[in-house]
Amino acid sequence: MPGTAMPSTGGASAGQRLDHLVSPDHPPSFLTIHVVYIGGVSDDVTYGALAAPSRRRLLEVLRAAEGPLDLAALSTASGLHPNTIRFHLDILLRAGLVLEHRQRRAGRGRPRMAYTAAASTRGDGDQAMLAGMLVNHLDESGQHNVAEHAGRAWARRIAPGTSPRPGDLAGTTASVVTLFREMGFDPATTQHEDSRIDLRSCPFRALAQQHPGVVCGLHRGLLREFVAQASAGTVDAELAPFVQPHLCVATIRAAAQPDAA
Repeated sequence: MPGTAMPSTGGASAGQRLDHLVSPDHPPSFLTIHVVYIGGVSDDVTYGALAAPSRRRLLEVLRAAEGPLDLAALSTASGLHPNTIRFHLDILLRAGLVLEHRQRRAGRGRPRMAYTAAASTRGDGDQAMLAGMLVNHLDESGQHNVAEHAGRAWARRIAPGTSPRPGDLAGTTASVVTLFREMGFDPATTQHEDSRIDLRSCPFRALAQQHPGVVCGLHRGLLREFVAQASAGTVDAELAPFVQPHLCVATIRAAAQPDAA
């Protein structure tokens, strides 16, 4: 899988780091999320940066500000903890959506850092309009299978680069939870015979409600291919969109084995 290794990992690929961090002995963490979207998918980093609601909130605060804001001001305006803001700012900076400024202090000490929204982020509305036009075209032309194929191709780009773990239902579920948490779906697991993941906050809800065949089809393809890559095809997944107005459900289960001849 293409990606740029982070210096602190000793040259391991992003996929290897994800595989290690979401093992049963290493539950998902903020570090895992950082590695997936910054180290591993450099050309999709803008999507990853805007997917999380907290980062969109920070960007909105910076856009509305009359000048640069430091960490304390961002914390007051957004309601987020400074450590959380540092994490999100790093991603926004790498994506080119936020600019960092050094502000001199009157006395000794390290210069204070302040942040502004990059001017290019004003075009997000145009990007949303373009996405809506493409989704509408696919929906009207009945090309829902194209969306699922696109989701599968996306999953192959971000699948762990290490050897898959056949039959590891718990590890595969943890990987899916990590992925969908960073995408902004607010996932939560429940204890069932099959591993059920409640996706409680779709970041594309408005578009998905209008065009579920395309948007949900893309997410279904992403989910199923990601699971297949992580488990060597021994684990399967299904996505049930809008089982409630604000709830979709992903189900992870052992794949059906072919009957012996």
